[in-house]
Amino acid sequence: MIEELYNDNLYPSARIVSKDPNYRETGGKINDLMAEWKAKLTQEDYDKLVELLDYHHSMHDMDTAASFAYGFKLGASIMLEVFEGQGDLIRPRNE
Repeated sequence: MIEELYNDNLYPSARIVSKDPNYRETGGKINDLMAEWKAKLTQEDYDKLVELLDYHHSMHDMDTAASFAYGFKLGASIMLEVFEGQGDLIRPRNE
């Protein structure tokens, strides 16, 4: 794992896929709605819609990266607290 991290071979965002049972269904609905909008709008208007959705996707990616970093730091902080206090959990044999 450390070598993979060093070699920049870890891509958490590419490996994370929702296990929510509604995930695929929601994706299908998005595709269906986009096809409807493409049929209703001019190409220029549709391109603007796609641009808007691209900006929304970019913001979502930023939020996801910030959430990942926060969760990682929180988990590491918890581990530090556990390891720093592990002596408190073990009673010496001579007591």
